[in-house]
Amino acid sequence: MKMLAWGLLLLLLLYLGALAWLYLSQRSILFHPTGETPARHGFFLELGGKRIRIEVRNEGRAKGLIYFPGNSEHYWEDPDTLAAMLPEHTLYFPHYPGYGRSEGTPSQAALFEMALKLYDTVAPRHRQVDVIGRSLGSGVAVYLAARRPVKRLILVTPYDSIAALGQRRYPIFPVRLIIKDPFDSLRYAPEVKAETLVLLAEHDRVIPRRNSQHLIDSLRQSSVTVRILPGSDHTDILDHPDFAKVLEKFLEATDD
Repeated sequence: MKMLAWGLLLLLLLYLGALAWLYLSQRSILFHPTGETPARHGFFLELGGKRIRIEVRNEGRAKGLIYFPGNSEHYWEDPDTLAAMLPEHTLYFPHYPGYGRSEGTPSQAALFEMALKLYDTVAPRHRQVDVIGRSLGSGVAVYLAARRPVKRLILVTPYDSIAALGQRRYPIFPVRLIIKDPFDSLRYAPEVKAETLVLLAEHDRVIPRRNSQHLIDSLRQSSVTVRILPGSDHTDILDHPDFAKVLEKFLEATDD
């Protein structure tokens, strides 16, 4: 009996140790800041005493578009590619807090605050603002569209919540109870009124289809178009030959 008790105690200690590691390491698991990149054309936002870098392309257009990238994917590393796809939009590529040339530390609160501040800064310059959110950035995009009058919303490989994805990845731990940055898109999606395009990868092994579908089902006030890009996966969907075509068609079809 003593051996059994000691064995159970050891298992409990190992479990608690692993739980403590997960709690302390969760932000390094979620966020993957890139190194400093050259600044070509843009400006800095002041956010809580920190400077947030915003790269800008196609300046002076009537329509604006904000792009929120994934946790380690940054279209602003080559923003001219997307800018060439959308010549009628002025494009804004924020470096998340703690990423690239931005100061601060990444967190849900910091990314949400950045999104609101960026929208409020650029919206007066344009007759409408469209938003793209990719993977992690889809949670930021949904939040912004729920809080501001975004015209059109494009979600690329979106999820229902980071908490749900984390619980699936670490099923034996109470992820929903310890998570600091849940990015709960299901909470905000019912408030989104923007016309929405959802782009899914056929072979997405990072975000299961059911998690994306949960989000799609919750966009009750929005007109939603869903496209699955055949043969694509989570990492290469932006390079799919139909990505630009679908994006351009949606923006043109819903234009005023």
